[in-house]
Amino acid sequence: RQRGVRPLEVIVVDDGSKDGTADLARSLGARVIEKRENEGLAAARDDGVRAAEGAEWVALLDDDDEWLPHHLQTVWSRRDGHVMVAGSSVTVGDDPPRHHGSPTGAPEVVRSPARLVFPENSFTASATMVHRGALLEAGGFDRRLRYLEDLDAWLRVLERGTGVLLAEVTCLYAVHAGQMSKHRGEMLATSAYVMDKYAGRPWMTAALRERLAVVDRWDDLQAARAERNWAEVRRQGRWLLAKPSRAASLTKLWAFRRHVRHRPTNAPELF
Repeated sequence: RQRGVRPLEVIVVDDGSKDGTADLARSLGARVIEKRENEGLAAARDDGVRAAEGAEWVALLDDDDEWLPHHLQTVWSRRDGHVMVAGSSVTVGDDPPRHHGSPTGAPEVVRSPARLVFPENSFTASATMVHRGALLEAGGFDRRLRYLEDLDAWLRVLERGTGVLLAEVTCLYAVHAGQMSKHRGEMLATSAYVMDKYAGRPWMTAALRERLAVVDRWDDLQAARAERNWAEVRRQGRWLLAKPSRAASLTKLWAFRRHVRHRPTNAPELF
């Protein structure tokens, strides 16, 4: 593997931690932005991007995720002609591990923000390198968002150019027990807010909004099934099958998830 690309600078945003992160990062040569109080992930990412004044591209890494040694070399070598490039990632904390990223064994060029709405946002933040100018032109990360701040930013960046999803696994993405289900109500409310922001965009069609509703309803059905709430399972099932367009979207969603998330990783030595 080629591992020769090194970052121009490492910037660590210490978002009000009390565990000595800032001092440790400084001792390792990073530039540290240290905050007195926690301001949230969106603000931390936005501050880091804006501080990287000498960089044309920025690569993000959350504190609980991990780049594989070839990550920077892989995404850097595939950036030309795009405003975003991401490696695939594999979850840590799922049993079995799940794959996020390109749905096939080949790179996928993403030409419309709509691809991130349905079937899903495949650009894991810690696996993504983004053109700094395009991100700042798009307004950066929305500091008001507690959830989905990466999806919201990527939608605006992809209005300015294409992205590419690589098949190579370059990142380990940490999944914590219950992290999605614990805050599902807030996630759905945030998703609706984000989608409403783009209601006037040509790519945000009525058909796309219905496809997103299919995703939410299918996830509700799965949650009800796990809780053995069969009345809710039947209710969601009736909604999903009430229109041929919904049934068709559900078929595409099911096939996509099965294909992507159970696709064998190309980094078997990690497990």
